[in-house]
Amino acid sequence: MKRFLCLVAVFMGCVCAFALPHYELAYRLSGSGAMIMPDGKVDPFIQRPVLGGQFAVEFLPTGRWHCLQQWNNASIGVGASYMNLGNEAKLGSAIAAYGYMNQPFYNGRHFGIGLRPAVGLAAVTKRYSNTYEGKAIYHDHEGANWSIGSVLNAYLTLELYMDFPIKDGWTITMAGGWHHMSNGSIMHPNAGYNLFGGELGVKYHPHVQRDNVQCTKDLADTARIYRAPQPDVPRKLYDGVEKKWAVEISATGGLKQNYYADNQNGQRFYGVATLKAAAYWVPVSIFRLGAGVDAFYDGYYSAVNDEFKDANPGAPVTYFGKTYLKESKVENCFRVGVSLQPEFVIGNLTAGIHVGFYVFDPVKNLEPYTGKKSFDKGKGAKEMDEAGTPLNRGIFYTYDFTDASNYQDGWCYMQFVLKYHVLDHLFVQLGLKTHGVRAEFIDAGIGVAF
Repeated sequence: MKRFLCLVAVFMGCVCAFALPHYELAYRLSGSGAMIMPDGKVDPFIQRPVLGGQFAVEFLPTGRWHCLQQWNNASIGVGASYMNLGNEAKLGSAIAAYGYMNQPFYNGRHFGIGLRPAVGLAAVTKRYSNTYEGKAIYHDHEGANWSIGSVLNAYLTLELYMDFPIKDGWTITMAGGWHHMSNGSIMHPNAGYNLFGGELGVKYHPHVQRDNVQCTKDLADTARIYRAPQPDVPRKLYDGVEKKWAVEISATGGLKQNYYADNQNGQRFYGVATLKAAAYWVPVSIFRLGAGVDAFYDGYYSAVNDEFKDANPGAPVTYFGKTYLKESKVENCFRVGVSLQPEFVIGNLTAGIHVGFYVFDPVKNLEPYTGKKSFDKGKGAKEMDEAGTPLNRGIFYTYDFTDASNYQDGWCYMQFVLKYHVLDHLFVQLGLKTHGVRAEFIDAGIGVAF
């Protein structure tokens, strides 16, 4: 934790030192308060509100980045946050470092309002492995923090902000919204934290000269001075040629742990991978709409039927009870789906939420695992679940992914995807795959564009 704090401090110092001579900067300092939302795991440990503070450096829209002008003169920034999670013994504290974008809806002389999404990393001091006493660490321990299993976690926020410029470059700033910390199932347990809260602080824009242009101390005036509207053209992405259509193929991979109670002999890592192919229509420079085919590999499903000698000698069932696999089959690890892929475009960066459904899913009829299996002889000896319902699902079927007692993935999946084009035809990609609010895995890789 101390090392991570030092890295954050050094990083923020470098940003200030190297960016100040070249860019128009503003500095934001604020205090914050929030509440951790109950989720069944963290509920017993919520004692006090989450209190903390933030420091951020913002790069103001000075005409350098055409892609930000297309977003109503948006600005970008890097920030660091400290949060005391309200229970030092079980929840500890968190330090986050992140990049963000201020997307203004309105910028006036005395008032501004907009949306602030952010993506980064958060380190926590308390997690499952250091919040209980005992040697065996792969069981439910009374008093253990079941929400977080790793020190380092993804940090995502979405806030609505308001700015009130006052005098001499000073602005009162307010914000409120959602904050999330989890590791995407790389390490278990991984329920994560969801926080809702707000912050109040000040922002300062120093008085500087740039290219014989007097930069005002009023942020709203600064935006008006430097704004240079450009025609709304399709994104120039490949070889400088304007394109209304694009085709992309990407391959990504990663690791995930089995659920911490699924193996009494210890947790292991399994490989995950995604192969995606999609076509995109680019109607405007800041948005594109795609449709594609997704193939997923999750090595977890090759081994969740390990034997548990303590509870069920010789029984190939999971202790957790999510999926009933009678034998290890490699085909159980593969799923194929089709998805709709809307993406927002900020220069060479795209961010999207892909929503799809499975057309091939060999484990859908094996989850949820409800206990003993029975046979209905009157229906051709079809295998039945405890309630007597044949496990013979089509592509679309009824399920409740919010009910822990009926835990399953279901027919619908989502992917949160970031892509950055390092060359005209080559990009790097980071993705988080989920079913509702439950993460399946995080993966990263490369792709090609045509």
